[in-house]
Amino acid sequence: MNDTTARWLDEPASWLELSRANLLHNLAGVRALVAPARVMAVLKANAYGAGAVGMARVLAEAGVDAFAVATVAEGIELRQGGIAGMIVCLGCFTRQEIPAIFAHELTPGVFHAAAAQALAEQARILRRVLPVWVKVDTGLGRLGVPCDAAAGFLRELGELAGLEVAGIFSTLTENPARDPRQVARLLAVRSALPGLASVPLSLASSHAIVSLPASYGDMVRPGIILHGLEPSERDRMDLRLVSRADLRPIATWKARVGDVKTIAAGEQVGYGCQPSLTVPTRVAVLTIGWATGYGPAPNRGGMVLIHSCACPVLAVSANSTMVDAGPAPAAAVGDEAVLLGRQGAAEITAAQLAQVAGGGVYRLLAAVPREVARFWY
Repeated sequence: MNDTTARWLDEPASWLELSRANLLHNLAGVRALVAPARVMAVLKANAYGAGAVGMARVLAEAGVDAFAVATVAEGIELRQGGIAGMIVCLGCFTRQEIPAIFAHELTPGVFHAAAAQALAEQARILRRVLPVWVKVDTGLGRLGVPCDAAAGFLRELGELAGLEVAGIFSTLTENPARDPRQVARLLAVRSALPGLASVPLSLASSHAIVSLPASYGDMVRPGIILHGLEPSERDRMDLRLVSRADLRPIATWKARVGDVKTIAAGEQVGYGCQPSLTVPTRVAVLTIGWATGYGPAPNRGGMVLIHSCACPVLAVSANSTMVDAGPAPAAAVGDEAVLLGRQGAAEITAAQLAQVAGGGVYRLLAAVPREVARFWY
């Protein structure tokens, strides 16, 4: 048994390597753009695949102002991982989750009177005051109090003992023709309530941070931009802001070469009615497949890097990916294959991988399963 085979057997089949330095660089870039607005780091969907607890720990050490998640379960995971400070749950919660909201000191988003009343009742029982953020629908047509009813909802909320409005937030459409109107609408809601003049407003997520400074408000909610990835098509962003942010990708996704073989001309690689190979082909079989989050369609031009050489994807199954190792003639069992990120001078970007996988960058990263190992360095 050679050394590379022994190394392969000792290491995970696939893993993410995550750069602490690049994450902190991206956070600093966001802070410089949005100052004096504060930063609420969005870690929903397991921090878009990076691992919410690990990423939160790095950001907490850097003094990030708050965290946001989609669900109560995600908030509990952060608390159990030792994360302190404000954690805002942006999405819906159930009546059964209310005790956990109090037990883990989470800050729920509210936009229904019944939910607010249920929280207030629990606060009364516990003799607590619970901070809440109010979600206003300013034009996305998703969660939130309708904009024309928001002032009335906030007045009613102020009459409920046990609840304290800690913030007001909304989500932009990322449509440059509509976003400024949404900003004006949320500002008007707060202006109609002098008693809430000091309550922070939050509208800007990653897209708005690099497209609409007027939306920064009091607190921004960066997500994918902290990963060093551009959040939208370049023609919908202010490229001057993108340049100032100087984003650096934090993630490199790797797998191992589990087998190497030469397959004769006339044979096929993979399931189904695949085209026959026209020449003898050296094939490397990687220790990852669609069941572990990797699934580019072979006919879309997917590539992996082996020895800094781009090797075309031939077929993907549940736990294996077969690639043409011809461009990397020295490829051997145990070698690293880069699915996303740099290897030497070569790079596969998230945008490139998302294109061949048939989905956006957000979906691509969020689909990386939890069982994939993650290492911060």
